[in-house]
Amino acid sequence: MSKEEKNLNDYIIVINNLRKTFGKKVAINDLSFKVKKGELFGFLGLNGAGKTTTLNIIMGLLSKNKGEITIDGLDIKHNINKVRNKIGIVFQDSLMDPTLSVYDNIYCRASLYNHINKKDIKQIVNDIIEEFELTDLKKRTYGSLSGGQRRRVDIARALVHKPEILFLDEPTTGLDPNSRVLVWDILNKIRKTRNLTILLTTHYMEEANECDYAIIIEKGNKLVEGTPAELKRIYAPARVKIYDDKNVMLEKVFEQYPNYTKDGNVYILDFKEYNDALKFVRKHNYILDDFELIKGTMDQVFLKVTGKEEK
Repeated sequence: MSKEEKNLNDYIIVINNLRKTFGKKVAINDLSFKVKKGELFGFLGLNGAGKTTTLNIIMGLLSKNKGEITIDGLDIKHNINKVRNKIGIVFQDSLMDPTLSVYDNIYCRASLYNHINKKDIKQIVNDIIEEFELTDLKKRTYGSLSGGQRRRVDIARALVHKPEILFLDEPTTGLDPNSRVLVWDILNKIRKTRNLTILLTTHYMEEANECDYAIIIEKGNKLVEGTPAELKRIYAPARVKIYDDKNVMLEKVFEQYPNYTKDGNVYILDFKEYNDALKFVRKHNYILDDFELIKGTMDQVFLKVTGKEEK
């Protein structure tokens, strides 16, 4: 096995030069990226960027114009049924029957998979219900649940066949902060125990910040990729804001930092690394009476790269 082949074995999703058009409109334009096994991968972009289209192509729900997609070494063109067994997906809009119970909704899904032994289905469904802390709710109809409870059922349903990959399309949109925290606590626990790979699309940049790796796309084109730390270092520098315009000693200090800016009585100094900003503050704290030390954020990265704020 060559070194290149060995490296590719680390990746469970490999997409090369994917292209999709709808008439004359280019939805995906020669998109390439790789996702490592067990990784939380952020797939970011504004509405209409091509995220959902890409997921639908991977699942075999849409055809592609060109490009290669392999899932765990399987070409989707010739192995789509095997690929689908390896993937669970949670769309923004639920596919649940609101009149059925939590248990029956998940049971119906589990019964569709040929690789699940029929005599084991009840136990498998009860196990996933317990894993998502839904035991007390399993007899209630899906339609009677709160938003956070419904989302947990959606994800449990997507994982009932024990896939190796989970696609989450805006999984916590509309949830209150407590529900979002609970959903992610459960997901992170399952991710570690199963070595689950998660491909996440999200509008919440604090969720993107928790990813192991991320790409940002726009109009089907990849704009940037990297770890959140790398992206923040390049596109969202750490910043020191100093509120003082009458300090002579401060003026002398800033002679050493010609790249500073001034807005009224506020001095602004950017640093590539947060530690460098921290060193500046510690070195000159004897003359800093009123200041802010601000870490770069993924919101800043997104705004810088796309020119637009994520809603």
